[in-house]
Amino acid sequence: MRAPQAAGLTLTLALALIALWLPGAVMAHGYKLGSIEVGHIWAPPPKAGVDGVAVYGPIFNAGNKPQALVAISSPMAQTARFRLLKDGVEGWPQRLELRPGRPVSLAAWGTHIWLSGLKEPVKPGDWINLTLDFGPAGQLAVKALVQTSASE
Repeated sequence: MRAPQAAGLTLTLALALIALWLPGAVMAHGYKLGSIEVGHIWAPPPKAGVDGVAVYGPIFNAGNKPQALVAISSPMAQTARFRLLKDGVEGWPQRLELRPGRPVSLAAWGTHIWLSGLKEPVKPGDWINLTLDFGPAGQLAVKALVQTSASE
């Protein structure tokens, strides 16, 4: 078993290598708050007739104690919350648990961020400002790039 710092270094190195291989990954960006690492945050363009946009990306707790993402906010949306689609059923979790040394993906097939009541239209190339609230660990301002795929 690796030490948490080594695991975080390994994840950071892996993400850097992937960024070198993926076309367009030069636009990738990441953030850090203490032992919490947030990778490239992105949002696909909203679908016509849908009041909302999903936000995806990786989060890693490189520390040795559990953390949680407890809330999200955005000046660009009336509502920001967690959404989970599982077996065609929509759910709204209250928080996202971050176990030590275990990466979490905000992804279409699992829990992700859902912004509804967008105050202005967004299109590819736009940035969506978000604040991620990790409770006692603090808050982190991030930007989600609107793009058609994670590797664009």
